[in-house]
Amino acid sequence: MSTATAGAKPSYLAGIETVMVEPELGEVHYLTAGCGDGRQSTLYAFGQKDAEPVVLLPPYGMTFLTVARLGRLLARRFRVLIWESRACPDPATPVLDTDFELADQSRHFSEVLAQEGIESFHFVGWCQAAQLAVHATANGLIKPRTMSWIAPAGLGYSLVKSEFDRCALPIYLEIAKHGVAHAEKLGRILNKYNGVPATPRNAAEKLTMLHLPDPRLTHVFSRYMKAYDDHRRVAGEFVAPALEAVPTLAIHCRDDTYSHFSESVQLSKRHPSLELRLLEQGGHLQVFNEPATLAEHVLGFVDARASQRAPSAAMGG
Repeated sequence: MSTATAGAKPSYLAGIETVMVEPELGEVHYLTAGCGDGRQSTLYAFGQKDAEPVVLLPPYGMTFLTVARLGRLLARRFRVLIWESRACPDPATPVLDTDFELADQSRHFSEVLAQEGIESFHFVGWCQAAQLAVHATANGLIKPRTMSWIAPAGLGYSLVKSEFDRCALPIYLEIAKHGVAHAEKLGRILNKYNGVPATPRNAAEKLTMLHLPDPRLTHVFSRYMKAYDDHRRVAGEFVAPALEAVPTLAIHCRDDTYSHFSESVQLSKRHPSLELRLLEQGGHLQVFNEPATLAEHVLGFVDARASQRAPSAAMGG
């Protein structure tokens, strides 16, 4: 039985321009789950309570709204649960040094599942969430039925440096090293939409930059980006055991400049069990701008795996 309780809309959402996400904000349910360290996490739930669960995670430090449009589509069949990195984007949660460690993030993942009474679920993760998925799976803290990675990043397989790694990451690493004063100064360089109203054209990218107006939040986000950079040096060791344990799909667009598609291509070459859907276009923000395309691939993969299990189960019975 779920022990998460009904929660309130986080205050940080009050100041967000909600272009293109009004339906999601109208349907989401806010839950509060306790953690082993005494802090609380906000869970964002879509769909019916008794439906099969899907855990859908955004990248480190980003608002649930970046994946909420996909979540709402998946909720036509599943109960979708989303949560965010602690202390970013919601500054109401205090930050701890351990928040940036994969081991702590994986423990938090398992705690949330326990709070919700979830044993069997499907995982869907965007970008850096793949790092957490492989670590938590390889270490036996979660046991998803399937995993679907959208534009996975940070697993150490990419042959080409992405635009993010070349341009934005070095600035975030400087902020992480030098602190809030640098966040205030260098954040202006990164915030290209400062003062620009949200439109359907720029809404997705603006949502990825919610941390930039606040130097303290920018510093926390930068620490998550340093963690992402540090994690990929060790994440590779968890890929093989995770893929051996769980059927996994990777979806990537050839025109994705923020997470280079060679990550997924090399993953599929070195791990034949991984299924790859390489799309010609859609970019890194397809998860927000064109979620129906991704939902179709995820649902097709889940259904195919279910049909493969059914004959085996029948023979075993």
